[in-house]
Amino acid sequence: MGLPELPSEKSSRAGYPQSVYRFFGGGRVFDLLVIFICLASFGCSLIESIVNIDNLHWGWQYIAALDLKRGAIPHSEVLIFYGYIQVWIQSVALILFGEKLMSVGIITGMFYSLTLFLSFRVFLRFMQKHLAFISVLLIFLIHPYIIYPFPNYFAYTFQLLALIFFMRYSQNHYNGFAAGFFLCLSVLSRYSSVIAILPPFIILLCWDFFTAAGERKGVIKKIGIVSCGFFIPLALFVMYLVMNSALDDFLYQNKMLINIMGRVGSVETYLNFLASIFQVVPSSASDFRGRLFTLILIVCLFIIVREAVRRISGSVVQSAYARYEIMAVCLVTIFGYLNSVHVYETFRLVNGASLGVGLCVLVFYNIFIKAGRPLKYFMTFLMVLLFLFLSSSLFFKVTSSSYYPWRMDVLLHSGVTNHTIGIFKNKILTPEYNNFYQEAFDAIEPYKKSCYIINYTRDCVALIMNDLPRIQIAAVNFPWLDDPVKQAKLIDEHKAVILSYKPLDLPGYTKIFKKIWPDEIPWLGGGCLFIYAPTQHAGDN
Repeated sequence: MGLPELPSEKSSRAGYPQSVYRFFGGGRVFDLLVIFICLASFGCSLIESIVNIDNLHWGWQYIAALDLKRGAIPHSEVLIFYGYIQVWIQSVALILFGEKLMSVGIITGMFYSLTLFLSFRVFLRFMQKHLAFISVLLIFLIHPYIIYPFPNYFAYTFQLLALIFFMRYSQNHYNGFAAGFFLCLSVLSRYSSVIAILPPFIILLCWDFFTAAGERKGVIKKIGIVSCGFFIPLALFVMYLVMNSALDDFLYQNKMLINIMGRVGSVETYLNFLASIFQVVPSSASDFRGRLFTLILIVCLFIIVREAVRRISGSVVQSAYARYEIMAVCLVTIFGYLNSVHVYETFRLVNGASLGVGLCVLVFYNIFIKAGRPLKYFMTFLMVLLFLFLSSSLFFKVTSSSYYPWRMDVLLHSGVTNHTIGIFKNKILTPEYNNFYQEAFDAIEPYKKSCYIINYTRDCVALIMNDLPRIQIAAVNFPWLDDPVKQAKLIDEHKAVILSYKPLDLPGYTKIFKKIWPDEIPWLGGGCLFIYAPTQHAGDN
């Protein structure tokens, strides 16, 4: 048997570019670029988790996750402000990454990065890879990283998973069950988003039914499979609440939150929402990034109306947008705006309507390929200008996607770390912020083994940093939620450390801390934190 012939140097050189072409061929370079964007987004979210000092929003989510991790019954023993699944996932993050504020940001950043990748997968259903990549890049430039550890970042991820499996139903009917399952997880991540999450899928199923003609049995089966995927986990959640006597708490809390916080009973809420969409009134999305979503909505409505008119008129001319996937994305995008009824914000729009970015790219591309050379030059100039403008305000600037941008000086040299307060582990803080909470921590610490803590402020960090036992089931005080009798009893028994935003005159209590919150702290800066404790010295308790 002869030895195998070695490849010649010439053939080796010829094979090398072919192997490179095979690797990068088929648009794989765009796959890699999208993965890079996802990793970059997560890296940015990690930095945000390190430097963020929004005590209200980040502390609130951390406390709910911590209580759930320690065995609290949802709604009965801890207020689930948005959705159980979101808090449960963040409680798992505390197990994986430690009981620190950063942990809820890390897991939220992971989900947002996954959202970008899933958006890419959805775009590939109706556009070429290079266009799908451009769409994901635009979404990243509009909203590069998380700003809150909020449920929107979880609910939208699950909704995209549901959409992907829903559109794959014809390949495998089990995909219908998966679609329903992820729809349920999406709703349970943010209860109030049900009005934005479910309608697109209901409309699509109805559309399938009325256009199926002689195949309606198959559509009925599809409806049944998707419904089973949705209602089985939902029923299990309700059963869990019933078994733990928490269903009444769930219903009461959501009723109060919807009416008081969401203001759903006010006509003004909806008028302001519509006015915000069309930039008639100022909102939290009134800058260029927010205005892009006005354009996105107009494009999606145009596509829907145009195709409806074509179908009604019986037009036989082939349309580039007469595809099931495009109609599905249009519906998800349009209803996604309902996530912003309460507060019209860019991060809410991104986590509900950002698939519309892909539709705008598709429309732009279809116009571009049919345009004359002068118009092509102009459109190319506009696109380059758009990318440059969004890139120029990506970091270190206040935008509707970053209310409290990173500070270069804190990141590079003036930031400090705290090795005493556990929840600050691995964070980079300003000296003013660090000194404020170190003093408050030292003032509260002697009472750790003898007192509960009661919070009458919005400062969730001050509430949890010493880890004193609590009787309030929410991070802040809600008169309609917590029992004031229990609070009064603890105070009368001199067993409470009290956080207040104003002076208090309580017999048997002394003021152990009074200091103005640093101006840099959102929602708190400029106010004054008062901390009261029993006059009896902690060492005697």
